[in-house]
Amino acid sequence: MFKNLQFAGLISIVFVLVLSSCNTSKNLPYFADLNPDRAVTKLKTTPYEPLRLQTNDELQITISSNSPEASQFFNLAAITPQASANSAMGVNASQAQSLINLYRVSATGVITMPVLGDVQAAGLTTEQLKAVIGTLLKDYLKQSVVTVNLTNFKVTVIGEVGRPVVIPVNGQTINVLEAVGAAGDMTVYGIRKNVRIVRKLPNGETEIAVLDFNRSDVLQSPFFQLRQNDIVYVQPNKSKGLVGTNANIWVPIITSAVSITAIILTRN
Repeated sequence: MFKNLQFAGLISIVFVLVLSSCNTSKNLPYFADLNPDRAVTKLKTTPYEPLRLQTNDELQITISSNSPEASQFFNLAAITPQASANSAMGVNASQAQSLINLYRVSATGVITMPVLGDVQAAGLTTEQLKAVIGTLLKDYLKQSVVTVNLTNFKVTVIGEVGRPVVIPVNGQTINVLEAVGAAGDMTVYGIRKNVRIVRKLPNGETEIAVLDFNRSDVLQSPFFQLRQNDIVYVQPNKSKGLVGTNANIWVPIITSAVSITAIILTRN
């Protein structure tokens, strides 16, 4: 009777370990709710919303027209060490200047441009700011061309990913999957249904949203598309606690011992 109870207990332990392993692997796939028998599934996604400029954003703004001489008054220029040396050697001063045209949105939400002065930027998209500057230039330049680029767009990915990283974004669009992919994907310890997006708002508040990548409707979340300075945090599961301790070594040993003991008991 005692041996039977021992055997039943050992079998229960093995069953629990196997069940725990199956439960963990079941939560690893992305979009687990999709029908695997359907080759193509069409899903609705959240419409793209252009980024709106915030304080401390860095912009590169270049102005040109059919009169290069007149346009240069509206562009910022910096004297580089090499340019200074060329100037000392008698090179033309205009050739010794390197256009940088970098502006930072101030705490009050404006950028200060040559001739034009303070221009409201915070809250506008780059296209809207481009239109505002173009309107202001009509009194000075004919057929002006304005380009506005956001140069400090970055997102940070931390937690249970292959390599935590700060990602500089070329352009103005990146989603969570792209960011996680650039960070080496989630590890087996990352909880797919509890990916957190930390977003600082212009009013100083911070939003934290939870995304479930086991479900396909995550594509409809307004946080799926990332904004400047967003942080993506992949939370670890409970199994992560075994990593770095002796427990992760003993679990397979105990499992093997239980299996061997069960075999011996069945032969007696």
